[in-house]
Amino acid sequence: MSEAGKTKVYLAKTLKSMMSEIPFEQITVTMLCDRCGINRKSFYYHYKDKYDVINWIFDTEFREYAELGDTLNAVAKLECCSRYLYDNRAFYSKALEIRGQNSFSEHFRETIYRLIKEYYRATLDKKDITEFQIDFFSDAIAVAFHRWLCREDSMTTEEFLEQLLECARLIRADYDKLGIEE
Repeated sequence: MSEAGKTKVYLAKTLKSMMSEIPFEQITVTMLCDRCGINRKSFYYHYKDKYDVINWIFDTEFREYAELGDTLNAVAKLECCSRYLYDNRAFYSKALEIRGQNSFSEHFRETIYRLIKEYYRATLDKKDITEFQIDFFSDAIAVAFHRWLCREDSMTTEEFLEQLLECARLIRADYDKLGIEE
């Protein structure tokens, strides 16, 4: 890895560590640079702002799980992603609580949106899925993850996945009861 790449990773790891000690809102770029022993110019070479660091952490760590689509079915892929988020919930519960411009919660929702859109358009070969439908599923999943990860007494990954699957079953059962023809 290049020196620039090492610096980027070091900044990310340091911010992640700082978030376990200090509320994100109180962390400044100057504090992060001081902790890393680098100047602000180096920080801005790698990142736009401190929000960008959180998004980069998620993108690089989560990518491994999100790109398993070629080898796993949707439920197995969801399980891998859920397990990763649950295992890292100390960080992500704090990151999801950050609001405002460039916030992680917006970035997370946009990532879920993109993954759902790719899934329906590729895996199910459903080219006619509407933006409304993608928004509906993206919002539901993003909010479900947010609530799950941010609760102090959050259920296990297995319990969470079972609840998600039960929601899908309920939707299907209601759909069947209505007698709607496809």
